[in-house]
Amino acid sequence: MTKPVAWNSKLAIIGLGALFVYILACTSFSPDDSKVLYITTDPKTGMTAVAVYDRKSAKSDVLFEPPLSHDVTDPTAAKAAIMRPQWLDGGHNILAAWLPGGNDSEKPLNIAVLPFDRSSPARTFQLSGLGPDGGSGIYLWPLPVVGSSLFLNGSSNSILRLNLETGEIHRQTNAQQLLLLPSPDNDRLFYLGGGDDPQSPGEFGLLNPETFTRTPLFKINDTNISEMSIVLSRDAKRLAYQPDDYPPRLVHLLESGQPARTLSLASLGESTEVMIRCFSPGGDTLYGSFSDSSGGTNVAYGFVEIPLDGSTIRKTTLISDVEGGYKDMFESFQIDVSHDGRTLAVESLWLGYSVHPIKAGDCALFLVDLAHPQHKITKVPIPLPPVDQPSPFK
Repeated sequence: MTKPVAWNSKLAIIGLGALFVYILACTSFSPDDSKVLYITTDPKTGMTAVAVYDRKSAKSDVLFEPPLSHDVTDPTAAKAAIMRPQWLDGGHNILAAWLPGGNDSEKPLNIAVLPFDRSSPARTFQLSGLGPDGGSGIYLWPLPVVGSSLFLNGSSNSILRLNLETGEIHRQTNAQQLLLLPSPDNDRLFYLGGGDDPQSPGEFGLLNPETFTRTPLFKINDTNISEMSIVLSRDAKRLAYQPDDYPPRLVHLLESGQPARTLSLASLGESTEVMIRCFSPGGDTLYGSFSDSSGGTNVAYGFVEIPLDGSTIRKTTLISDVEGGYKDMFESFQIDVSHDGRTLAVESLWLGYSVHPIKAGDCALFLVDLAHPQHKITKVPIPLPPVDQPSPFK
């Protein structure tokens, strides 16, 4: 994973424009919260695949495994795909996006629209020529979708709109660079950018998916924004982000009709790195993942709850004593919160590709009961990637 960078001329490093952080993440709750999409591995081949966990039956099924990605001259060097799933059409379809494994910066972005509970044909798309960073956004964030249209940032300040039903592509070039940001219900499109100062994002707002007309919601006069940690509340009245200091020690909070303020993370200690990911449904709490290196040579991973009223931050550890003390895959530990706000989900598969991988017992989909005082935890095992399998990130 790449380290977050401050806002500058390299803005296109998140080429798909999926900076927005809310319900969608590596894990994705269905609209009724009864099921969770996540990435697993095939225990026979070691290849990545999309799976769904049914919370009522407590069972998982593999839904989709993309074609192998390997050098045809060396079939034994197959690499797992970098993948991200998300729900479409009220939970009736699934979108799976993936990149072939390897470090080729011009890899095509692959899209599959798969039926889940209805009989309909699957549709696949392969998008090339998106620029050197055109597909890299799925490393970090989901894809912005409104209705049947998928939106991508292209090269040279362009925006691409792909119709997921017909395959028709519309491209528009803007005078200014905009990052496109999805909404949790696939009904709105947000953007970041459009300011007069090329070194500052300028504004955050709504983007009309048909005309691309901008409606500003917040002014952001800051050049030091962590592109990993920008969060919008469900009602779009609160925007939170972290500065790009490494590790950041505070959160900036913008609220409609209110002066800007900051929330301190100093109480967590200098050894704790935080990545905010989403608001609670009521907008009164921020959730973020953390890595803690206070154990010296070992690292712990988990999540934090940051109350907006300034009260004590709660810290819950999910994985402890990861050997090596090297947090090279922390950005992959992306939490998700259910629509009703009662359950938190996170998967740790990508930590299995770290220089110092997690233990087999820690490779899992974690489901945390936020309504339970002790935060009851359910672990759904995920096969750990084979030790001799090439990492998809190299």
